[in-house]
Amino acid sequence: PAQQPKDTTPPVVVTQNIFTQLDKTGHASIVAAQIDNGSSDESGIASMTLSQSDFDCDNIGENTVTLTLTDNK
Repeated sequence: PAQQPKDTTPPVVVTQNIFTQLDKTGHASIVAAQIDNGSSDESGIASMTLSQSDFDCDNIGENTVTLTLTDNK
């Protein structure tokens, strides 16, 4: 059988800023889909992960969160 060409192009990561509020216990959680703003890859996206998804009172203010994509190689 013919071998499929290997996908060597990395995913295109597109993010958006979001705002969230801590709950009454002082905690908040976010998921990758909230940060994603139309990321894509020619072979499809296998997974999305965040560098941080849980926040508490120590994180009040702006926080930088990295969205990492893994494609379907």
